[in-house]
Amino acid sequence: MTARGTSDVATIQAEGLSRSAAVAAPAAATRSKPQTMREFERAMRELGYSQREAVAIALHGFKAIDGTVEAMTHAQIAELASLLERNLNLLKEPQS
Repeated sequence: MTARGTSDVATIQAEGLSRSAAVAAPAAATRSKPQTMREFERAMRELGYSQREAVAIALHGFKAIDGTVEAMTHAQIAELASLLERNLNLLKEPQS
């Protein structure tokens, strides 16, 4: 290519850039936090979750759909056992 040809291509590209810069970019969609349970469920559906999964997540969090259960600590198990034993003893006591 000649120097003139290169100049013409550069001019055309520059004009194209200036024209595209003059075109307003589409306004970004405003996103906000869901304000209701229904809006939250709809957002979960838009992310690809089924209706059942969206409801479960809205009610119980992500653990509701993956079956994960947090392990109890030894102290929590001991406390639960103590409460169960106390309640059983209360039931065994004769009523006055």
